[in-house]
Amino acid sequence: MHEVAVAGGILDAVRVETAAREPARAVKVGVRIGEMAGIDPESLAFCFEALVNGTDLEPLELEIERGSADDLEFCYLELEPI
Repeated sequence: MHEVAVAGGILDAVRVETAAREPARAVKVGVRIGEMAGIDPESLAFCFEALVNGTDLEPLELEIERGSADDLEFCYLELEPI
């Protein structure tokens, strides 16, 4: 199940982007996944939630948009001041 690795990569990107914008806290991240990307959106959401639970990123929300072809794209990161 490579969705765990993809979820981990998303969280790594969130941490890098959040650190560059301190003091801030990530609240929502959006990704775009195409039908041909080989990633099951439901599995990705489950893995993402499992990796976020109990961490400093909780309650970070993942929004998955449907893309075209083999899209796999980090779309946005919503931050709020601490």
